[in-house]
Amino acid sequence: MQCQGTLTRFGAALLLVVVLPQISHAQSADSVGVVQRLQGHVSIVHLGKSVDALEGMDISLKDRLVTGAQARLQVMLADDTQITLGENAEAVIMQYQFNPLVSGEKGMVVVEVSKGAFLLTSGRISQLSDKRIEVKTALANLASTGAEFWAGPTGVDLEGVAVFEGSVAVSNDGGLVVLSAKGVTQSRVQSQTQALGMRSRSSTDPISSTDPIGTTLSRGRGPSQAVIWPQEKTDRAVDAVTFDSEIARNFIPNAGNSSAP
Repeated sequence: MQCQGTLTRFGAALLLVVVLPQISHAQSADSVGVVQRLQGHVSIVHLGKSVDALEGMDISLKDRLVTGAQARLQVMLADDTQITLGENAEAVIMQYQFNPLVSGEKGMVVVEVSKGAFLLTSGRISQLSDKRIEVKTALANLASTGAEFWAGPTGVDLEGVAVFEGSVAVSNDGGLVVLSAKGVTQSRVQSQTQALGMRSRSSTDPISSTDPIGTTLSRGRGPSQAVIWPQEKTDRAVDAVTFDSEIARNFIPNAGNSSAP
């Protein structure tokens, strides 16, 4: 009996040795957010090792987020900031700081998106008086004090940036332009808020009648003048970061109605 008890304890200890390395990343002390949602093949490169992403998995600083063809990834940071990546994208959260319980604490989100399209919706960090929200893309540096904005490829060697809410300064060695928008159209709010993870708006919230404001960049040149993006261009940008299930929900007649044919 004593031998059996010893073997049982040894087996339990061995189980811990086998299991703990597998879950250590998910319980990492330097976690800054979690995988909220994914579609298709998404991998996370942590300390040089690539693992398949799973919903609920923790994201640490310097983790490389990589999406495959037709894939999507939505990450929720500790302050409720959401970052949604489209297909064939790569991103790294370089710096993150958020502690609203400390008086005078500075908030910081610094992300590098080396390729692909993304949508960033700032969370509670935008309410801090001292904050820094920046994204570095292949062709520009984006700086915001709190906004909802998209950036990604818009053509061969072209990159676009569009602001749905708030303002973003877009700059590179060729110049700087500030994009500002008070809101989005009624139709976009109704059809895309849930799909993109946009901030929910009540019926009393003001809604602008204008389309998002955007700019275009090409290698070696500064951002173009801020202009209103036409709906077709905006829709293509939105589709690049929308999950297939939301597209189906928005366009299938009587979706969610059990009596539908």
